[in-house]
Amino acid sequence: MVPTMKICPKCASFKVNRMCSFCKEPRIETEITPEESMDMSDKQKEELISHYIETLIKDTYDPKIREEREAWEKSQGSPWASYQGSGAKCPTCGSTNVRSISGAERGASILGLGIFSNKINKSFKCNSCGYTW
Repeated sequence: MVPTMKICPKCASFKVNRMCSFCKEPRIETEITPEESMDMSDKQKEELISHYIETLIKDTYDPKIREEREAWEKSQGSPWASYQGSGAKCPTCGSTNVRSISGAERGASILGLGIFSNKINKSFKCNSCGYTW
């Protein structure tokens, strides 16, 4: 069984974990794999999440809860929260279009490629040139 991304019905947290760590709600399965999600730009992910909000979770989604979750994630010292908006640049191409690589993404890559995975000991990926560090 191929793992899929899941979305929280209340805060629209889009991750591979079955339970939302903020809402403590079971997430709803989507058809997107972690690899497909990893290859999406931030804009594409946000458009996909908006689509799921309008179709899959429209009756349970609460934008206020999403705002609370995002503030909570920043307060928890999430690497993505601290990198986002910090003006960080890719060491290869200099782009500021970077994102964190989640543990789930690393795990999926390691499961698929083993020790040949390019995500072992990497935390960030440049969305412009694909470099990971």
